[in-house]
Formats: sequence, structure tokens, C-alpha cells
Amino acid sequence: MNEREFGSYLETWIPTRKQEIVDCLMRLLKIPSVGTDAVGDRPFGVEVDNAFQFYLDEARKAGMGTKNVDGYAVHAEIGSGPEIAMTLTHVDIVPVGSGWSKDPYGEVSGGFIYGRGSLDNKGPTVACLYALRALKESGAPLRRRVRHVVGGNEESGFRCVRHYFEVEPQPTFGFSPDATFPLVFAEKGSMNVIVTAPLDRGAAVAGSFRILEFSGGERANIVAGRAEALLQVPAGQEDWVIAELEEGAEGARFAVGGPGPLEFDFQGEKGTVRVVVTGKPAHASTPHKGSNAITGLAHILAGLDGIEGSAILSFITNAAEIYGKGLNIESRDDISGRLSCNLGTARLETVDGGRVIRCVYNSRYPVRADGEEIKQRALNCARPETVTIEVPSVSKSHYTDPESYLVKTLLRVYREETGDDRPPRTIGGGTYGRVIQGGVAYGPVLPGTPEVAHQADERVTVEDLMFLVRVYSRALFVLAT
Repeated sequence: MNEREFGSYLETWIPTRKQEIVDCLMRLLKIPSVGTDAVGDRPFGVEVDNAFQFYLDEARKAGMGTKNVDGYAVHAEIGSGPEIAMTLTHVDIVPVGSGWSKDPYGEVSGGFIYGRGSLDNKGPTVACLYALRALKESGAPLRRRVRHVVGGNEESGFRCVRHYFEVEPQPTFGFSPDATFPLVFAEKGSMNVIVTAPLDRGAAVAGSFRILEFSGGERANIVAGRAEALLQVPAGQEDWVIAELEEGAEGARFAVGGPGPLEFDFQGEKGTVRVVVTGKPAHASTPHKGSNAITGLAHILAGLDGIEGSAILSFITNAAEIYGKGLNIESRDDISGRLSCNLGTARLETVDGGRVIRCVYNSRYPVRADGEEIKQRALNCARPETVTIEVPSVSKSHYTDPESYLVKTLLRVYREETGDDRPPRTIGGGTYGRVIQGGVAYGPVLPGTPEVAHQADERVTVEDLMFLVRVYSRALFVLAT
């Protein structure tokens, strides 16, 4: 069977399994596989392990060889030989969040499959599983093994695949369906910047209005869609405080810089004012596509005359400038463009008997930039004297030669399927492509399709899911034969 014959085979094979493929994804979406702390021998918690078991059961039913690598990742495999053609996906998801109009655990409506992970990355996981099935059932003569690796910690640090490749071999060729088409050959580096700002020391103590609660965001790698604070105010001044905060709302929308909406809700009770801010979530690598609720909250509070810690709140706001200016880490290059910065989470905590606001900023720095130099600039940026900054680790950028055999092969398959001659691109997000020697990211988002990963109403069309099965089947056929 040659490549043309395999393509003809898929024209019948995929349509006859269309409903089965959709049903498989729907069942996987029902598993709320947000990673947690380890539970026994399950490094990423019970639900991620449940998703692993679901995948392994489906692969075994299809007659594939399978392996669970210490609970960190699993794989299915067909074929034989010393060399491997590999695809890598993940089944862990970010929290569901708010604002959904459809069932976040799976709903088919209007030709779309809705659900957290439908695009990032359970849809591609199911597509790759069925790509292996298509190869196996076609009887195609494989020169290499074809292996599909599924991780469980992609959204929270890549510990899954780091462990996996400590005990399993690197592939001859590999790609990750966790970005956009036509192909991604370079990914920015990343780092988290942790800012700890005490409210009970030095100048922070001054102020008539005390911050009792302050929180926002779910993950560092998501633009915060919600934030809230509770202020203690002198009885009788609640309405005055609300009026002052409302006056600063428009300035906050400008400071955040996103496309909107950024909405404010104020609730006054005797001696307190609660402020709730609703923004627009987006992936941390594209903060300009979201509206950060934490930044909006910190901005309006910093402008309230008489609030404690106004200088700290101003720093938190300025540090959230989406291109890194506030942390003194602005950078750009000719391959991947500008550095991005996202204020992902903020919490008021009690530490050693004192109150601190702890913020986590997620930055994606250009491919040609020096990550260690960016780190040092963040550690030494100008700030109030009580504020401390930490950078726990720096993830290196990734680059694969766009003239490589892998890139040219995957581009050819995509272009033959779509007629789209767009060039390969770079991204700010981090995919499993960076853990493969010479690896790339390949789909699943088609040009012109909204990028809804990490957002409410995340979805993939049924037809696009079938397209993914086809293009990944063809790609793995070429790489394996």
C-alpha cells in the first residue's frame, strides 16, 4: 500500500467510524481530569489517572500494544523496529471556569463538540488514537513503530513527559497536535515570576481602608477571567467608596488593554465593600486576546485614596503590562516577536502572622532571547522595598529547522489536504513539541478558526475532528513508511 492508496482507504474508513469517534471524545470529556497533587501512585491525581485508564482501555480494545509509564504518561503502539514515529498529546485540562453556555463536560450542538479539552487536548488525543487504528487496520507496511504518547501534566509543568523520556527512547520523528496549522517550528521560552507583596510592613500599613480579601485567576497560564476583593471601610462611607471605585473603572479598562469586556460589580454592606471584576480569559501566551480581571481590580483599588498598600497595588498593576515593561523584561526577536506577560493568579495569604498578596506572572520570551538574562532582569526590577520576587525556573525556547525533513513532510501533507500554502509559524505557547529532539507542533487549530483553548465554550467541529483523524493518519503513514 502506497501513500495514495492509503489516502483512498481513509476516504471510506473515517466516515464509517464518524459517530464512534465523536462518542469516544464525548466519553473522555466527561472525565474532569484537572491535575492535582499526587494520590498514592497516581502522580497527578485520580481524575488524570482515570483519563489514562480510559485511553489505555480504548487502545487495547483496538488491539494495540500499551504501556503505563509509572503513572506519568501512557502510550499505545503499533508496528515494529528500532525506530519510532511519534505523536504526543495530553489528557489533563485546565479548570472549567465560568461563562459556559454549553455543558463543559461534553455536548454536541450545531455541528460542534463542546467541552473543556475538546480542543486542548482531548480532541487531538482521540484523533491520534484513531489515526493509529486506521494505520493498523489498513495493513500498511510500516518501517518504523508508530507510538502515541499521552501525558498528564502538560498544563502544569511537563513533569509527565520529562519523566517519560528518562525511561523511554526519543523518536526518530515526532510532533505534538497542540497548537495551530500549518505547523509550528519554534516556541518561546517561559518562566513564572512570583511576586510577594506584604500588607503589614512599612509603608503598606498606611491607609483607612483595609483589604480583607483579594483573589483572582485559576492558573498562571490563563488570563484571569474573574477577581474580587473585600474592603473594610468606616461605617457610613460605603457609598462614597463605591462612587470613587466606579470613577476609576474606565481607567482600569484602559490599563488592562484587552479587547473587553471588563465589568465591575460593587456591593456595599455595613462596614465593607465587595468588588467583583469579570474579564475575558485567554491563553497566557496571548494576553492581548483577553482582559485581565486581576489587573483591573488592582488598578481601581490602587486609585482609591486612603487604601492600605496603594504603592504595592500600583506595582502589581504595572507589573502586569502584557509585554513585560513593568517587570523590566521587554524583549523581541525576528523569529518569534515580542515577549508576553500575564498576571495569572493573585491571592491574599497569611504568612508568619502577616498578610501578603502573592501574584504569579507567566512570561513567554522570544526564541533568540537569553532566558537567564531575562530572569535576572525580573529579579532586579524596580519595586517597593517590601516586595520580593522569585523566578523558580526558566523553560528554554525550542527551535526546529524549517528546512528539516519532518517540517517539509508535514507541511506537504497538510497542504495537499487543504490547498493552504501558508508558511510555518512560531508561537508563545509551549507544547510537547519542545521535548522531542527536532520536534514540532502540528495543529489542531485551522487558520481562521477561533482559538478557544482555556476559554468558556471550548469546542471543535465534528468535521474538523474528522479532518484531524485524516491528516494525522496520513502524516504518521509517511513518517512510518
